[in-house]
Amino acid sequence: MNDQEYLFRHLAGIFHTGVFYLCENQLISYEENPEYNPLYNNEVLRLKIADSSDSQREPLIVRDNFHMFYICVKGMPEAETAAASHPEKSVPLEEQLPFRSYYIMGPLCTRVMTRTERHRFYRFYGIAEEWEKGLHYHTLMEILQITGVFAKMITGEEYTDQQLVDANYHAVTGEKEHQEQIRFDIISENEDIYRHTYQEERQIMDAVRLGDPDEAVRLSKEMDASVGRLGESEIEHWRNLAIVAATLCARAAIEGGVLPSVAYRLSGFYINKSTACRDITQILIYRNHAVEELAKRVREQKEKVHTSSYTEQCRDYIYGHYREKIYLGDMAETIGISEGYLSRLFKKETGISIQDFISDVRVEKAANLLRYSEESLSKIAEYVNFPTQSYFGKIFKKKMQMTPKQYRELYKPAEFQGLS
Repeated sequence: MNDQEYLFRHLAGIFHTGVFYLCENQLISYEENPEYNPLYNNEVLRLKIADSSDSQREPLIVRDNFHMFYICVKGMPEAETAAASHPEKSVPLEEQLPFRSYYIMGPLCTRVMTRTERHRFYRFYGIAEEWEKGLHYHTLMEILQITGVFAKMITGEEYTDQQLVDANYHAVTGEKEHQEQIRFDIISENEDIYRHTYQEERQIMDAVRLGDPDEAVRLSKEMDASVGRLGESEIEHWRNLAIVAATLCARAAIEGGVLPSVAYRLSGFYINKSTACRDITQILIYRNHAVEELAKRVREQKEKVHTSSYTEQCRDYIYGHYREKIYLGDMAETIGISEGYLSRLFKKETGISIQDFISDVRVEKAANLLRYSEESLSKIAEYVNFPTQSYFGKIFKKKMQMTPKQYRELYKPAEFQGLS
């Protein structure tokens, strides 16, 4: 294994994506299991990316219709390599090779996908269901940085973020894509679009933090008239406003005592509902519901019997690691107390053991998968980290008073029936 191959394999592992070398009919993959990757399975996609990169000197960044990004860096033909090594010698045009090599990385996901969206993505590129896997989230600024590192490894040239933005804002990956799609996506992360006053914002966040839903919603409605423009069109303005409100109120709810995992999940739900809306009135309804629900969660938390920060940290750790094997020692060390004290304190303050709470969380997550996915029972059991399907069924029935199969048949929404 040469140095470049070694680096590419590690790059694929670090960023949880594929790295490929393409030259004429030769395709080399540097990731461990390329079968799930559309670049490996779909020749049309990789050739389209390679062809598009020929139109510019800089590394190419493109996005497909599933909001997945791909990076392409051209390798240097032998004649160009010779010229670079010996600049004093010019290489006649007729001696240059008629082909290039291409290094392609992707897909890089910039938003959290539902299981249904992920399934459609894989199915579109002809990937078997058995190879479907979760996709890691990257910000657009991270993709710019990854592109810079990738290009440096291949060509030795360095590119600033702005150079990559300027080079790629014309890149079009679908017939209906706007000309400045990628440029807007990348630079909008850094724009100061939140122009409403700091005082008004703080008043709403304080109402959420104190658990006063009526006041929080009233202040949100009152601020609507004075907010600066947050989008080119009217509906974009209100969508962006809903995102800002849900995001800020989630942070306020966490400060008010709500578990971060609960607050972010709730705000994420309303952000997704708002961005999918085509009706401004419905967007505002979802925005108000987000503010109201987050403030209510704070109020409910304050009305509960007080629990220590250790217990709250323990709950949050479990929500963040339920898919893994959870060891009491690791959790206690992370929180900063002894195993015995954490175990006794959690049982005293919640009325159940840590192990029972872990099982409750796993059953809760499994129930969602039974309702909103087509995964088999064995895959769901494995996903939420039950050791066997039979043990999963036993614990699920104990807590839900029915088997996983019965739960799926009873609660599965109509739009998920028959999805393949």
